[in-house]
Amino acid sequence: MIDIDSSLILECEKEPLAHSGLIQPYGTLLFIDKQTGAIHGVGANSAELLGEAPAQLLGQDGHEWLEQNLPDLGALPANAGKRIHLIAALDLGHGELDVLVSPSSAGWILEFEPSIAEQTPADGYGLEPVTGPIDATRLEQLQQNLVETVRAMTGYARVMLYRFHADWSGEVIAEAARPGQGTYLGLRFPASDIPAIARALYAQTPYRHIPDALAPPVALLSRTGDGTQLDLTWSDLRSVSPVHAQYLSNMQVRSSFSVSVMLEGRLWGLIACHHPQPLAISLPRRQRCKTLASEYVESLESFRKSAQRAVFASLTAALTPIEQALAQGEALADTLTAGFSELAPLFGVTAGVLFIDHRPTLLGDARDPETLARLHQWCLVNQSETLFATDHLPAAISPEPLSEAPRGVLSIGWRASRLGEVMVNLYLLRPEEAGEIAWAGNPEKPMESTPDGLQLSPRHSFEKWVEVRHGYSRAWDEDTLFAARQLRDQLMRWL
Repeated sequence: MIDIDSSLILECEKEPLAHSGLIQPYGTLLFIDKQTGAIHGVGANSAELLGEAPAQLLGQDGHEWLEQNLPDLGALPANAGKRIHLIAALDLGHGELDVLVSPSSAGWILEFEPSIAEQTPADGYGLEPVTGPIDATRLEQLQQNLVETVRAMTGYARVMLYRFHADWSGEVIAEAARPGQGTYLGLRFPASDIPAIARALYAQTPYRHIPDALAPPVALLSRTGDGTQLDLTWSDLRSVSPVHAQYLSNMQVRSSFSVSVMLEGRLWGLIACHHPQPLAISLPRRQRCKTLASEYVESLESFRKSAQRAVFASLTAALTPIEQALAQGEALADTLTAGFSELAPLFGVTAGVLFIDHRPTLLGDARDPETLARLHQWCLVNQSETLFATDHLPAAISPEPLSEAPRGVLSIGWRASRLGEVMVNLYLLRPEEAGEIAWAGNPEKPMESTPDGLQLSPRHSFEKWVEVRHGYSRAWDEDTLFAARQLRDQLMRWL
């Protein structure tokens, strides 16, 4: 295996996932143009499910087609994300079809797939009821209950709850798998495994359904030729990227299903399901999985709010004497120096440095003013955020391998109106903390070259690979960052 140029990996980020002009073959698709009302896009396999070939459908009045075939549909949805699901709603002589209608800025995507008869209704599956406060132990139990419930409902061999870290690497934090499948629990996956373009689609859509990653895709046809101009972001049938198909194959996965877990409007993680053989999930079960994800998020939000209330109470207690001292006219540098011993434990630090108009005051165990001055200058040049955290400062800040040199920094900056609009920068520092990360395969080799050396292929090994990390501090967690935002808000009010 050879090293892969990062520019080649960046090419994977540019893959037109939503404009592939292809769909998965388990269903077919019609696209009705919003301006003309005509059918402007058709799956090449339309005759197999709808009884009409693409040439017959293209150009037809889409609304008339709907009135004739789906008279009970009603008004088409107007806003993206407001989808209509119709179960066993259509049979044109080729079997009962489920119908999914998804609006876009240009029109409406209508998807048709064979309806799957089921003995047990999807809404019969639910999470254990939550009563009382949710602590860390209870949250772990809920996570395990979530993956076990999804596995029972879908029949997938492995179901994982996959959480993104700040650098978009991911970690499996809960897993349910049938015997003999091995485990990915606790393993990390590099950010390149789910590139930014794919994460953006996950953030917009509720789930991703791939019944058979190796099934040949079906072309989308339009009156102008291919269907690459059609945006398939909201399409369940959107084709599988060849790179992703190879990735799944390397994991010995034939079918996958992923549910987006959204927290505060941001992609927090995924419920990731894998199966070694082709496996389709009914439309009601897909929707039910999304509901289960939302129920889990409600519990996660409750846990986070409870933790934040505790953090806020501790921070308020530590800041009370600082507020009183400032109100009595004491200097900020003297006040933070005196109160740092109470403040530091809340942030997991023993050292810090305060710059007021670029003049430093060392706090706690801080030492080596020259290194701290380089830190300040580096942050001014490289960080525009008023709140910034890293667990891996560049070596340029401290070229000598000093054990006491800061490796992690939490930077808080603001302009103090009561001090004449001078810039105030508070840096909370953490030293190096040696540690290990267990990866699913070597993260430095996210992709490998194919035998002909002309194309990229995802790595083949997902065996546990332990990285011993040097030059890093302990990572800054969500509670600490919440405390930092509260600290900044309070200091800005007082100064």
